[in-house]
Amino acid sequence: MKKRTRKAAAPGKSKRGAHPTQRRHAPAMHASRVGARARIKAATGPMPQGPVEGTVSAHRAGYGFARVEGMTDSVFIRPAAMSALMHGDRIRLTVSRDHSGRFSGEVLGVVEHGVRAFLGTIDIEGRTAWAVSADRRLALRCQVAAQDLGGARHGDWVIAEVTRYPGGKGGAQARIVRRLDPDRPVELATETAIARFALPADFAPAVRREAAAWGETVDAQEAARRVDLRALPLVTIDGEDARDFDDAVYAEPHPAGFRLIVAIADVSHYVRPGGALDEEAQRRGTSVYFPRRVIPMLPAELSDHLCSLQPRVDRLCFAADMIVTKQGQLKESRFYPAVMHSAARLTYGQAFAALFEGRPQARAELGHLVDRLLPLVDLYRALHKARSRRGALDFDAPEARFEIDAQDRVRGIVLASRNDAHRLIEECMILANVAVALELGRQRIGTLYRVHGKPEEEKLDRLLATLAALGIPAEIPENVTPRDIRQISQRLGSSPARAFVESLIVRSMPQAIYQAANIGHFGLALGAYAHFTSPIRRYPDLVVHRTLKARLGVAPPVAVRYDEATLARLGESTTQLEKRADEADRYVDLFLKCCWLRERLGQTFEGLVTAVVEFGCFVQILEIGADGLLHTAALNDDVYELDAGGHAWIGRTSKRRLGLGERIRVTVTNANPVEGLIDLELA
Repeated sequence: MKKRTRKAAAPGKSKRGAHPTQRRHAPAMHASRVGARARIKAATGPMPQGPVEGTVSAHRAGYGFARVEGMTDSVFIRPAAMSALMHGDRIRLTVSRDHSGRFSGEVLGVVEHGVRAFLGTIDIEGRTAWAVSADRRLALRCQVAAQDLGGARHGDWVIAEVTRYPGGKGGAQARIVRRLDPDRPVELATETAIARFALPADFAPAVRREAAAWGETVDAQEAARRVDLRALPLVTIDGEDARDFDDAVYAEPHPAGFRLIVAIADVSHYVRPGGALDEEAQRRGTSVYFPRRVIPMLPAELSDHLCSLQPRVDRLCFAADMIVTKQGQLKESRFYPAVMHSAARLTYGQAFAALFEGRPQARAELGHLVDRLLPLVDLYRALHKARSRRGALDFDAPEARFEIDAQDRVRGIVLASRNDAHRLIEECMILANVAVALELGRQRIGTLYRVHGKPEEEKLDRLLATLAALGIPAEIPENVTPRDIRQISQRLGSSPARAFVESLIVRSMPQAIYQAANIGHFGLALGAYAHFTSPIRRYPDLVVHRTLKARLGVAPPVAVRYDEATLARLGESTTQLEKRADEADRYVDLFLKCCWLRERLGQTFEGLVTAVVEFGCFVQILEIGADGLLHTAALNDDVYELDAGGHAWIGRTSKRRLGLGERIRVTVTNANPVEGLIDLELA
């Protein structure tokens, strides 16, 4: 039987491409020299029957939209209704179609307010003080009582906590919880993110007392009951500024190929179910990492010290001891509580220079350890080849690193790519996670799996339509595999378009989540996968440790057998908390990039068109990896018209094409860190 495939449509015949990561809603009508107007599109898809819940996205012009799960189009909210709502509010509403055919919402009430605290400035008028939100979408102006000013004066930048929301009896009210220095943008960005996403920044005294009660050194009696790995040269390999060392590795030759030991901090020994530490770790779900600050899941007494696998001190760990074939296949595995003594704390740069590049100075710094660590390189190469054979996705976009001075100002941005030392650790961790997932699955012990489903057909069709607009031929079988997706970018070789195409592919993928039902991990091309290797910073890993200890017969409360309802609740909550952490990280990242650009207004940069919309296009500034809006009003060199497929703006006279994947020169005209908005014009 012939295999059915989806094919990329011919350019100009396809659907609209992927949505931008940074979005602005156009005014209802916009007239300019471009010769095309932003239009209100009729909504598509079924209309929900009865009340539904949605999340508010506010526009600074006064109106808003609600994103409702299961609906492709957003629901328009009129300005009159928005006066009692804020950006991020969870609301209950009914949906209908208005005269233009779009979805319109009637707000029934607020389920949960999305803003508890915000960045603002103090405005004092006579004897009355106000906290005014810096983000214009919030449109918040809260009265602040004199006793709640916290010493703030007129014009000060502050974090204000809402004590009474607008729309009820009386106006909005707030109290000032922190004064900020606007000339220290890194601190400003971090504190704003903490407020914006309601991150729990401080630990209650009871949590700190429970952490401190474990002392500063490993209990000798507990260590004596465990497998002793202290003679093995286990090492940690992490980033230069890392302080919480979750994992250590060791490899040696074996008749079947390799023996790999992945030793993980034994957090479950210290964080017991029902205690203050455990409740707080559940509430946080994950650590959040900012350029100059970490919001940890566990207090520093554990995360930075007693649990952290620091060099040259004894630490309790949980070991995955595995035999790997020369082809990179997991042959056998066993797991046990152990005690270890890290031989060295290596950075990725140091490990890469010594083990992969063989630099004499780097090897001299490691001394006798070099020979004991070299088997890791051979093991990595075997695992990496196995990853390629199974067709796993392997996209590696560079990440922004900020150069920050003593005054908390961004002095530079570097897009850094990972090296083979990063990938070595990644492959070792993936193998350990697979081994644990397989073991728990075989024994039918309930746990939290890290699952990644297949992409939805609609998103694959949209991906193919976008590729067609780029002139890239592609076919995706109906029963899609990771290899089919990976081959799209592989066929581009070293083409400059490859990184952009890979970003489009990533957007077409669903988000990985935590759940008790194992459906495999599509992106990694694995049938079973569970997070085991980072219990200091991720709560799901702590759950997996406890369930694995239950499999080994360790006594409660260290070992736990969770029921289905508890696992379902933990899967949902930890997935949401991970999403919150990611959003906070992205917010600070874009905030600091905007701060850097704000000092470079009028400068020109190389850009890449990443999305075409009815009011212009989004262009990524390649030097820093941030998207800005090139509005139709900024297209001053010609009269531009949107092509039939909606993938490009075409100059009527010059025939200049501003389409997906096009490289253009743009000038930065404005950058708003608080709202994460960058305005561009053609250079």
